[in-house]
Amino acid sequence: MMKINFVNRGKISYTLLRIILKFVDIDKKTRYFGTDEQLFNAEIHMIKAIKENEGIHVTGLAHQLGVTKGAVSQILAKLERKGLISKEKDADNLSRLMLRLTPKGEIAHINHENYHNHLDDLIKDILKDASEEEIVFLKGFLEQLENRLESFEDKLPY
Repeated sequence: MMKINFVNRGKISYTLLRIILKFVDIDKKTRYFGTDEQLFNAEIHMIKAIKENEGIHVTGLAHQLGVTKGAVSQILAKLERKGLISKEKDADNLSRLMLRLTPKGEIAHINHENYHNHLDDLIKDILKDASEEEIVFLKGFLEQLENRLESFEDKLPY
């Protein structure tokens, strides 16, 4: 991870930036997720989307993930080579392929869910002594920050 020494380390915005950078660093690492194949972030999230939408096709997957069909096709080809997904002809539309996880893909999905459960447990442990009001405040603060960041760059004068 890139180490950044900020002069204003005590400012909340800098603390949030350091946390975000740590999350990004953790999230961008390749992992095996209980398989013999190294999986990149985009691959494991495509596995998740396929699991949650069993039988989805390439166009639907691209729409759901907000990427091009070409990008989806490239990642699907890698996942198929790694033995994590299978493609089947759609009986209703023979020009379309339906996507499913293989048993190996199911293992990766389960371990990816466990990974996120560990992150959830980390947050729960930190907040275990917080009052309901503090948790409500924190959740509201984070939601407002997320919403305002959507247009933050558009409002910058430079």
